[in-house]
Amino acid sequence: MKKRQHAAALLGTLVCLVLALVLYHSLAGGTLMQAGPYNSYALQAENWLAGRNYIANGEDYPWLELAIYNGRYYQSFPPVPAVLMLPFVAAFGSWQALPGGLIMLELALLCAAGVYLCCMRSGMSADVCAYFAVFVSMGSNLFWMSTSDGVWFMAQLCGLLFAVWGLYWAQGRGAVQAALASLCMALAVGCRPFYALLLACWMAWRAYKTRSVRALLPALLPAVAVAVCMMVYNWVRFGSVVEFGHNYLPEFTRAEHGQFSLHYLLPNLRQLLRPVTLDAQGQLHFEQFNGFLFFAANPLFLLAMSRGVAVSLSGHAEPRRENLPLPAAGWCIAAAGALLTALTCMHRTLGGWQFGARYMVDLFPWLLIWFMARPAWRPGAGAKTLCGMAVLFNLYGAVFMLGA
Repeated sequence: MKKRQHAAALLGTLVCLVLALVLYHSLAGGTLMQAGPYNSYALQAENWLAGRNYIANGEDYPWLELAIYNGRYYQSFPPVPAVLMLPFVAAFGSWQALPGGLIMLELALLCAAGVYLCCMRSGMSADVCAYFAVFVSMGSNLFWMSTSDGVWFMAQLCGLLFAVWGLYWAQGRGAVQAALASLCMALAVGCRPFYALLLACWMAWRAYKTRSVRALLPALLPAVAVAVCMMVYNWVRFGSVVEFGHNYLPEFTRAEHGQFSLHYLLPNLRQLLRPVTLDAQGQLHFEQFNGFLFFAANPLFLLAMSRGVAVSLSGHAEPRRENLPLPAAGWCIAAAGALLTALTCMHRTLGGWQFGARYMVDLFPWLLIWFMARPAWRPGAGAKTLCGMAVLFNLYGAVFMLGA
């Protein structure tokens, strides 16, 4: 009975997500099967298939963020999503022939399924698993990013996808599941480097729990293999094992303080708190560059903060699951979130043109860990209302950006 309930809830969640994305692409003019102009991962895959680790005739793509090094143009983002594009480019023959919207839809479904199964494996009931899968996939900036195969959005969607599947496998037992968790989390780092904190914390927690080198090896070897591959790739291109190419973007070579600096921290933190306002005519106003109030378009943060405060003020301990693959104490989750937010805000930009605060989606695995440690919790009327409002606001935002 429980398996049938989970299967039905997961299927219903995925059907709703498919419908939402199909309706969006219909409003966009029938773009589901079209390639977008910003999928430089697919362009890199096409060049790999031609035997090049650089982008031939890169000067012909001035709208893409291509690094310039020793007179050649290079894809400037971590390479894992480009690996995913290889079979698609091989099948369709050209990066501009890909059904970009459909590929992103498929990735969005895999990510939503990963969130659902993570929650299911922690012991949540079917309706609560569906609640979080809907909240993440349609009630956050992830929905808008799922509508375009642009390099920035594919990186974030793939990063979260691999991270949640890593958490799913990390909850299992045995060497095989540990290796799969390690592989997924390492691939997440190959999409968005700040997922390295998630991987490192899982490794450290596993080492602390097992206190055995032999037990740690299955969790260590896949991550090391992925890291070595990426470091060799970086070395061959730029002569540095840690350089993916962003430091050679013209935008950052011209910047006084470079790509990362403490000079950016406070201004960017203020941008994450810029409000959404309503004028006398009922028109919404918000910033479209470098983000606005981070929990307005990503209310999962608001849910987590309100639950944390409620638990702290209740005066009694909430039932918790202790055998999670990472520490789930509130202070630990808050510290990880604060550290990642500070590091993100030390970047020169907060994601440029966008709806919401898309970089904050990278913190979702930490919020999920907190809830996964409390699988008996069920959303009440207020939490369900918040999720519904989040979905409506992000559907609005995705359509709004069509004319922005």
